[in-house]
Amino acid sequence: MNKILFFMGIIFILSGCSVMKVDVDYDTSYNFDGKTKYAVVHASRAGENTLTNDRIMQAIKSSLNVRNYTNVQKNEADLIFVFHVNVKDKTDIRTDYQMVGYRGFGYGFGGGGMMIATPSSYSYTEGTLILDALNPKTKKIVWRGIASDELNRSETTPEEKREYINKVISELMKNFPKKKRG
Repeated sequence: MNKILFFMGIIFILSGCSVMKVDVDYDTSYNFDGKTKYAVVHASRAGENTLTNDRIMQAIKSSLNVRNYTNVQKNEADLIFVFHVNVKDKTDIRTDYQMVGYRGFGYGFGGGGMMIATPSSYSYTEGTLILDALNPKTKKIVWRGIASDELNRSETTPEEKREYINKVISELMKNFPKKKRG
């Protein structure tokens, strides 16, 4: 009985661990060929963390530069990248159901057992980053990436925060088209 409860506890703990969710969508009719220049545009809203915004912008630029795109002014760009950040507190409520009993096999088989429901809650902060690539001529989105993750309070130094943002952007941009050197 104790082994079963121990393993159920481990499964419960592991199922609560953070796993970044990434979703990518794009316009299948849009031709990325010949698009080599980009600009990253972000207008900070009141209260936004400009340090984080600057780290996100730098990570986007680094990711695009590795893919052989060239950073230019907005009026010269083939693609304009904009991003939005949303942070909210969330609570995950789970219920653990257990059969307890004293006869038969000890789990209610043979009578005398009872189902017990034990609720538990887990509070956390979820961050979502939305990155859009726009066609500057039509102002329409041609590519969108969304990354959501539980924010970890252990990233406390500026370097740790930068590394985490780089990881998020890397995952988000994993399937963005690469340009051939030419």
